[in-house]
Amino acid sequence: AVVSTQSTGALIQKNTSLPEEIIAVFPEGFHKSLATLLTKILTEMLPFWRSQILENQVSPPKLASFSWSVSTQQDSSTPLCFLNLNVSEEGERRSVNAHLTKESLNSLLTGLKQIKSQINTLTS
Repeated sequence: AVVSTQSTGALIQKNTSLPEEIIAVFPEGFHKSLATLLTKILTEMLPFWRSQILENQVSPPKLASFSWSVSTQQDSSTPLCFLNLNVSEEGERRSVNAHLTKESLNSLLTGLKQIKSQINTLTS
């Protein structure tokens, strides 16, 4: 009898350290003493492994703050939106700047509205 890696992976992802849920992963006919010993080890180690996975998880940059202003450039009468995004990535902050024309700002806003709509659909 073999314990599948899907079953053990599910234990790590699932927020449980209950012995009865862990022992249920072992197939019928699995050596009882070995299953009990492994269940004891997993009960103790799963919370640690979960915390290690979360600590070492790679995540996308997060928006920390932003600022914006609208003005015209010296050599043109076309208004521009100056956008400054401060993002935090792996504990470090960096700044991302963008100069947006009216058209590019409208395109950005349209995209953000679509994202908002998709998120609302997923959360409702």
